Amino acid sequence: VAVNPRDAVDAVKDIATNAVEKASDIVENAGDIIRGDLKGGVSGIVENSIDIATHAVERTKEVFTGGKYDVGED
Repeated sequence: VAVNPRDAVDAVKDIATNAVEKASDIVENAGDIIRGDLKGGVSGIVENSIDIATHAVERTKEVFTGGKYDVGED
């Protein structure tokens, strides 16, 4: 499958935007840890980190397959 350069650039922008938004949430979670909510803060950091990775994988697969692709799909 040929990769469309425009789609690849758009995907990179989307992945970066999502990562920045989630990084902001991670900073808030770190603040929760500092304020004493260790469980909630760590849970939020893990959740947001997984969301960043999942989104990146989904968008990358869309570029290489030419459309929507669910991570769990075979």
